[in-house]
Amino acid sequence: MRGNQVPSRTLAIHCCAQHDGCHSASLALLRFLYYTIPYYALILAQPQLTDTALRAAFLPTLPHASPLDLADAPLREALSFLQVVGLVAVHGSPQHYQATPQLADAPFALLLLHHLANQCDPRQQALSRIQRTLVASDTLAVTPQALRATMERGPLRDLFAWTGEKVTFWSHLYAYLGLMRRIERTTELLVLPQPALVLTTLTWAQQCLDANPSLAAALRLIDQTLYACFTSHGQLQRGLAQTLSAMERLGQLRFSHHADAAQSLMLGERRVSEVVMAIAKSS
Repeated sequence: MRGNQVPSRTLAIHCCAQHDGCHSASLALLRFLYYTIPYYALILAQPQLTDTALRAAFLPTLPHASPLDLADAPLREALSFLQVVGLVAVHGSPQHYQATPQLADAPFALLLLHHLANQCDPRQQALSRIQRTLVASDTLAVTPQALRATMERGPLRDLFAWTGEKVTFWSHLYAYLGLMRRIERTTELLVLPQPALVLTTLTWAQQCLDANPSLAAALRLIDQTLYACFTSHGQLQRGLAQTLSAMERLGQLRFSHHADAAQSLMLGERRVSEVVMAIAKSS
């Protein structure tokens, strides 16, 4: 593999597609991320890291293992994924790795969301565009079967065959990232961003905006850069609005409105212009 060339496989994501059932798919995803995140962290910390050094760091008992060995498979799978999403580039002979994040000093979850949303190949954008499709229609809850039917009938229907495995992987990945919530006792998926992700992304957005307290400005930056926040009518998606309101009740966020504010938006039944993150209390 030369230069920035990436594997030909698409983000019709490969690591869990062979698993049947939600439980096994969830375990497969967690196992996949268990390898992917530390590999990326090491490559980020050590520019020009060679393939030999990377293998030695994570496979110390297999110095002469073949790339086809089963024990080596998680390393290859994780590296393939990091290359596909554009977080890692491979150069030279012998091979060495270089981290290529498009956002500076962002947590891994934000990096992954950004890279998933900014793929050049429309097929590679599929994961991000599923979330945008649901937010655009202000969907709050959906079953995997209904979601698959939506994708098969919608503007993305010709990207590839929308299988149950693709939808299952998407739901597990986006639940892990904090944009979805899976209900264990039912098959429903809630389009409900989790407070930890919302707090992280709001903090990141305000830093990018030089501490501008505008909630609308922060959410528009998030919408453009990381994940969808607004419906096709320009309104705040219901799930995100519910999460923001819950975070206010818990004291994590404080909202206010000023009549002369340049930007504002409706949060439930009231208009909000500014948001302040509460200082975390030590436990």
